[in-house]
Amino acid sequence: MATLKIHKAMPNAPGMDQSEIDTFLASSKIPLRLGTTNSKGEPNIHPVWYHYANNRLYLMSYNDAVKVRNLKRNKTVYFSVDTDAMPNTGVKGRGTAIIVKDTGKALSLSEKIIAKYLGDLTSTMAKNMLDQVRQGSEVLVEIIPHYFSTWDYAKSKF
Repeated sequence: MATLKIHKAMPNAPGMDQSEIDTFLASSKIPLRLGTTNSKGEPNIHPVWYHYANNRLYLMSYNDAVKVRNLKRNKTVYFSVDTDAMPNTGVKGRGTAIIVKDTGKALSLSEKIIAKYLGDLTSTMAKNMLDQVRQGSEVLVEIIPHYFSTWDYAKSKF
C-alpha cells in the first residue's frame, strides 16, 4: 500500500505521523464532516458516522441522499475529523469517493460503523440500518484519501 502524503495543516502547529493518524481516526467517535459539491458547483457539508481502516474512510448514507447524488456527479470530496475542545486535534484531506457495490463488504463495514456509534448491533435502530443496507436503500461510501493534513495542539508546549 502506497504511503499517503501527510501535511501539517499550519506551519507552526504540531502535526501527526501515519501511526498517530491511524490511531486518531480509528478511535475517534467524532462525526466526519464530508464536503461535496452540488450540481451548481456549490459546497455542501454533511456530518456522518464513519469507520477508518487501511487508509480508507467509510460512511453510510441513504442511496437518494444529497451527499450521494453529489458524489455520483463529482467523486472528489473533502473531509475533516477534528476535536472541538482544546487542545484541538484533527485530520482533514481530499479524496475520491466511490459507492461500494459488494453487498458483503458493504454489510460488514456498515456493521463496524453502527457498532462504533451505537455500541452494538442489537438495538432496533441498528437492525433497521443493516436491513436498509441489505435492501440497497442505504449504501456504503468508500473514500480513498489523496492526502491528510493534520494538527495536534496536544503536543504544544503552552
